[in-house]
Amino acid sequence: MKLLVALAMAAVLAVFTSAPTAQAQECEYPPVVLMHGILGAAEKITAVVDWIHEAIPCAYIKNMEIGNGPLDSVFMHMNDQVDNFCEQVYADPKLARGFNLIGFSQGGLIARGYVQRCNKYPVINFLSWVSPQGGQFGGVEAFAPPWLVVLFNNAPYSDMVQNSLSLAQYWRDPFNIKAYMEKSTFLADLNNERLHKNATYKEHITSLKTMMLIYSKEDFVVNPRQSGWFQHFRAFSGPGKNGVVVPLRDSLFYKLDYIGVKALDESGRLQMHESDCAHADHPTPDCKHIFDLYSLPLLKQRWSEVEDFWSRR
Repeated sequence: MKLLVALAMAAVLAVFTSAPTAQAQECEYPPVVLMHGILGAAEKITAVVDWIHEAIPCAYIKNMEIGNGPLDSVFMHMNDQVDNFCEQVYADPKLARGFNLIGFSQGGLIARGYVQRCNKYPVINFLSWVSPQGGQFGGVEAFAPPWLVVLFNNAPYSDMVQNSLSLAQYWRDPFNIKAYMEKSTFLADLNNERLHKNATYKEHITSLKTMMLIYSKEDFVVNPRQSGWFQHFRAFSGPGKNGVVVPLRDSLFYKLDYIGVKALDESGRLQMHESDCAHADHPTPDCKHIFDLYSLPLLKQRWSEVEDFWSRR
């Protein structure tokens, strides 16, 4: 009798102790991975973690940190940051089935680097929040010391600067496109702008269920602010009232479909939205309305919907 009681108690205990694991495995929504921006840290975007958990209590969320956060976001090469991001994703078996990916500011470039260069654990929906997808030119005086402004104005494509500062690696100078194409150690490759095209980049981007791009008319950090939509200054045109920004669909990047954005657009899988928030406010309560309006509907797509999309690819 004592043996039977002990066995019964063990069975009950096993049920209760295994319940949280079963619940996590049975969440009907995909995991979410977050990547913060330059000079940021994972702890600075915990509000977004809270928003997701409020809407999807069972969701598994990985708030990614690379190195020590703020310093490494500036001084670690973007290629190395992407490699580190890929390693962390592959080390997490909870992401193996697939996940949604949100990248804020510079984090949107790191996140897209994962999609294009890695993606063994597939990204379902890629959400880019005010990220300089079309490159950065100017605007550094909004957050950088004077000596850094001088450096970017005079020698952004020197080996020393390209190998030392993450911002330089996606600096796209419309007055010196030749140097950008030859010397950029990150963005010119990631955007497939060079003569030799990486077919894998396009293959991975076109595997996405959705690419969602947000730029803000109140962004005074990303320059041009429309870079969040893969737009850039026209050659020999820069910041200021006379600056001309090339619309996405008028650019060679789009027309020749360097990475697959045109294919996404033509199949109804590209979303382009405007925000009314300041740049740094996007992962804060001041901008939750933008999250609720544009990001949350993508995060609330169930696994059944994702698998239906995959089956029809």
